[in-house]
Amino acid sequence: MNDNLLFASVNLPILDSTKATKEILALDSSLSFWDDYRHTQMIPLMTKLGMHGKQGANNYKQGDFLWLDYTPNVIKEWFEEVVFPWTKLKARVMALITQPYVKNYEHIDCERYEVNTRQHKFRIVLQGETDTLYFKTKQGDISAPKIKKAFIMDGGWPHGMYNNSKDIKVTLALGAPWKGKEYYNDIDVLLNRDNYKMPDDLEPYWMK
Repeated sequence: MNDNLLFASVNLPILDSTKATKEILALDSSLSFWDDYRHTQMIPLMTKLGMHGKQGANNYKQGDFLWLDYTPNVIKEWFEEVVFPWTKLKARVMALITQPYVKNYEHIDCERYEVNTRQHKFRIVLQGETDTLYFKTKQGDISAPKIKKAFIMDGGWPHGMYNNSKDIKVTLALGAPWKGKEYYNDIDVLLNRDNYKMPDDLEPYWMK
């Protein structure tokens, strides 16, 4: 079991990040929405019933997850041929767009009652660096390692991100209902939960 992982690289083939980035950034801004909780721009790519805009973040409707018609084929093919066979289910897919020198709010990607349960999130940075992501701990802020692979992070741990680059950061995020696997045989745990302690007060990291 790997419930102790805070950050792990995933040994899967990666997509053509240059092509995917170019096509994502070419999409019309009207297809995105602003997420106040994370302080970032989001573009829905796969949602329940193929819902657009902010409605695409809603997972409570009944129905299948569908690709939005504008999603670049390079991204569709990677998820269909590589990621979904690995996760064993389809889930919400978003592109996260962070402008140069912009900070994402420090937050927790689960409900209060879900803290200290398995809350793994699957990500890949198409443009930018992974080590701009950091986790809040009693020992201070802990940066994620710099890698080029897809990765899993513990979304139930308070974290934030500062894009300290002159370039836009583009990340693909696989969200709910996927919350991780009970067992992995194809990851490398690079940050271990057992080595850190959460801050005592988690209230600053919830949406007000």
